[in-house]
Amino acid sequence: MEAIEASATLRFHRISQQKAKLVADMIRGRKVEDAVRVLTFTDKRGARVMLKLLKSAIANAEGKHVEDPELLQVSRVWVNKGPYLRRQMPRARGRADTLHRPTAHITIVVKEDVEAKRLAEERRAAQEAKKAKKRAAKKGQPEAAKAAAPAPETGEAPAAKKATTRKKSPKGKKDGE
Repeated sequence: MEAIEASATLRFHRISQQKAKLVADMIRGRKVEDAVRVLTFTDKRGARVMLKLLKSAIANAEGKHVEDPELLQVSRVWVNKGPYLRRQMPRARGRADTLHRPTAHITIVVKEDVEAKRLAEERRAAQEAKKAKKRAAKKGQPEAAKAAAPAPETGEAPAAKKATTRKKSPKGKKDGE
C-alpha cells in the first residue's frame, strides 16, 4: 500500500523567508484538519497564505483520487528565499538608499497517512463483523432467547458470586489486635 502525495507551490510571495518559516514550523507533521485549525486561528500574515496553499494541496490530493481526505497529513513544508525587489529611497545630499523587499517560495506536500488508513480499515471491518453478528442473532432470535432463559426443571438462576471485602481496621491498629 503506497501513500499518495500531492503538493502545492506558491512562488514570489511578498513575505520574508524568516516570517514564513515561523508559520511553516507550526503545521509541519500535523494532520490536515489540525493544520487547517491552527492556521485559521493564527494571527500572522503568513498564516492566511499558508492556509490557502494548504487547501490547494488538499484539492490536488483529491484530484489524485485519495480515498479519504481526512487521513491526509502535512508531510513536508519548506520555504525558500526568492529574489529581492530592490527599491530606492531618496536620502540627504542627493544620495539614495536601497531597500530590499524580500520574496519567498513556499511549498506544502500532503501525504496519505498509511498507518491511520490501515487502522480505519480495521475499524470498518470490525464494525461490519459486529453488524453481521447482530443480523445473525436477529434471524435466530427464538433459539437465542431459549438458550438465555434458565432451565424450567430447576427454576433457579445461577448462583451469584460473593463479594469479598476487607474490613478496615481503626486508625493506628493492625488487623487482629
